[in-house]
Amino acid sequence: MKLINRRTALKGISLGSGAVALSPFIKRISAAEGAQTPKRFVFVVKSSGLQGDYLNPEGLKHRGDVLVDESLEGRKLSDSMKSLEPFKDKLTIIQGLSGKMTNSGHSAHYGALGGFKASAHAPPLFATIDGHLSETFPSVFNHIGFKMGEGSQGTTFPAISAKGKGKQLPFQQNPLSAFENLFGSILERGNLKKKYTRTGNVLDAMSDDIKLLQKNLPAQEQEKLGHYLDGFEALRDRRIKLVSMQKVLKENAPELDDKYSSSVKTHHLEAHFDMASAALISGLTNVVTVHADDLNCVYSGIGVGNNVHAIGHGAGYATLSSQDCRDAIRTFHIELIAGMAKKLSRVPEGDGTMLDNTIIVYTSDNAANHHSFGFDWPMFLLGNVGGALKSKGRYLAYPDYGTKNHNHTICNWFTTLCHIAGVPQDLFGQPDMALGKLEDQQGPLQELLA
Repeated sequence: MKLINRRTALKGISLGSGAVALSPFIKRISAAEGAQTPKRFVFVVKSSGLQGDYLNPEGLKHRGDVLVDESLEGRKLSDSMKSLEPFKDKLTIIQGLSGKMTNSGHSAHYGALGGFKASAHAPPLFATIDGHLSETFPSVFNHIGFKMGEGSQGTTFPAISAKGKGKQLPFQQNPLSAFENLFGSILERGNLKKKYTRTGNVLDAMSDDIKLLQKNLPAQEQEKLGHYLDGFEALRDRRIKLVSMQKVLKENAPELDDKYSSSVKTHHLEAHFDMASAALISGLTNVVTVHADDLNCVYSGIGVGNNVHAIGHGAGYATLSSQDCRDAIRTFHIELIAGMAKKLSRVPEGDGTMLDNTIIVYTSDNAANHHSFGFDWPMFLLGNVGGALKSKGRYLAYPDYGTKNHNHTICNWFTTLCHIAGVPQDLFGQPDMALGKLEDQQGPLQELLA
């Protein structure tokens, strides 16, 4: 299998005015210069719960009262996870973490990636882990979100990700619009540098106007206007960087095929995964969140013609039972994740590949069930982020909620990610005070730290 060399792909790029802006990007990916490789984080979030029983390998179970820590070597993966067999030595299955500090019902919304009480109709209280990491590992796009939905809008705000209090993150829903936003610069005709410079001058003028207006407003209004200013300046800086990246974008952008204009929403999700992989490989971002679906989504492209909400309430479709439908959807998601892992594993980086410096997390916005109370939040991880995560193929099942040994929550997992990212903290999100003292819930999952 031919390997794609990122250093070769970068040769010949004329940095020009983007030299200063893009130099950190060049340094991070230039292993020849001995630079530290970047850490990358991908979160794939499904709705309607992730059924833990269907993640368990043959012979292993969760919901006990002691920690289960077993190797995956020699064990048969569940049917829905068969596509991950080539990556079993990089796979970690985690069971038994609770999340009762989040909102119960159909979705935990921001709480699924933030570990706090949240709803779809109120601004987020804190950053979610993907938003936090995106600020820790900035790139051309600090965070890129994709969402499969039934609507046609280009950009949507699904109340899943936030970079801070009151700062929800946008998601790309329409594949064609997403391609335009991420890779559209390579489709431009004429003198791209001149076009982007002209746009930059307009943005500079708008920024100056905003700053002038800011000085004459009350403090509260100044803060609101500051968010607009940040957006204009980020867009200007992004355009400068994109001018400098034409060669690497052209070599790594996905093929703009029929998936992008299809009316079948599963084709859209496939396109989103293609773009997510390309964005990571080309260096457009280090943090991606894929909101794989919502309760209104229909998976007709894989033969499931009922929506996720109806399936969650026990409805099947044609000859398929509700469980058959859930199995098909989960398997489809995991196959897309395996496809992403395969692409990243083909790109050499440092002493290994891009996959070695990446972690892909598959989880749910609603713990284990369609109507959830957060007792158990199943997930799996693919990759070890440059060896920072202790994983050679592992199955970890923490003691069940309600047993005397249960004191680990999804917040401990988020704290673990902070440690892996090099920005350790004692707690991320909010504690579950029903479990006892705050100090008993702080810190990372030591079993996962290398």
